[in-house]
Amino acid sequence: MKMTIRKAAELAGVSPASVSRTLNGQSGVGDETRKKILKVISDTDYYHRKKPLHGGNIALFMPQNSLYYKQFFSSLQQILRIFGQKWNLLLLPYDLSGLEFRRKSMHEKIDGVIIFGFSLSSPELEASIAQIPHVWLNSHYLDGRAPNILIGNEQAGKLAGRYLIDKGCKKCAIIDIPAQNPGISARCEGFRFECFSKKIDFDNLKFDTPMLETLSHEELEQIFISAAEKGLFKKYDGIFIPESFLLPSLHLALRRSTDRPPLLVCGQNSKEHMAGIYPRPAAVDLGDDLLVELACQELFSLISSKKTHRTDHLFLSVRNCVYHKGNVRETFP
Repeated sequence: MKMTIRKAAELAGVSPASVSRTLNGQSGVGDETRKKILKVISDTDYYHRKKPLHGGNIALFMPQNSLYYKQFFSSLQQILRIFGQKWNLLLLPYDLSGLEFRRKSMHEKIDGVIIFGFSLSSPELEASIAQIPHVWLNSHYLDGRAPNILIGNEQAGKLAGRYLIDKGCKKCAIIDIPAQNPGISARCEGFRFECFSKKIDFDNLKFDTPMLETLSHEELEQIFISAAEKGLFKKYDGIFIPESFLLPSLHLALRRSTDRPPLLVCGQNSKEHMAGIYPRPAAVDLGDDLLVELACQELFSLISSKKTHRTDHLFLSVRNCVYHKGNVRETFP
């Protein structure tokens, strides 16, 4: 059955004008009427049956917070390279409404979705995205119901712990600041596990602050300088920093408070946040480039197979802890 505006209006019990306004994103249609129209069109598979397998549009949802914008735009360059000239890329805000996304998916003929980050604005938006091929890139968990391409964050924390232990550290600390990103807490958990399994003494330095994503470098400096002045870091010979955004502020506080700062290791490798810091601390290479490549491959596979999702997760194994000694880049297996 060929779906037309008149047929959709008949099935939804509304006027053809209401269907037309809904599909074009125009005002003058109530929320309940709009939902009814979109459900009718979705149930009849209006925008899936005749979409081209290749040469369509891929939607990319931007991250929730500016803290992750640099990583996002770095990934975007690789996504553009992988897509080439056969796919159009649509950048969408993470807080787009579910109704607006459904309108766009029909009007723009979106073939697949990549969601960068760990949450969206509403269950309605997630429900709308669930109807077409999609992958979550990095840190999202949804009770096993959504396809994910995930970095091995716990493994990264374990590798960071193994690095400090190998360097002879006997008393370690974890910088634990509340964060929206679940990958950060997973890295901390991996570090704790490694220290516990190797019977290395460690402390969890919890800071009672707002979410990390809302803090500036200046605010973090004040937090860490205040802690350093109280002697909080003096008894540690190794410190794990789960998110590289914390590194510049902590490094400054340690340099001001002691002549022999503890050995540092970051849960991720960031040239931006390590610039100007000497000696360069160790950092776990999370393999962001490979992560993006796997996400694109998985999405193409879903589109080709006409499936909307996988039932399991794909984990990217973290292999190296990268550190610098002078100008020499070395790896710790």
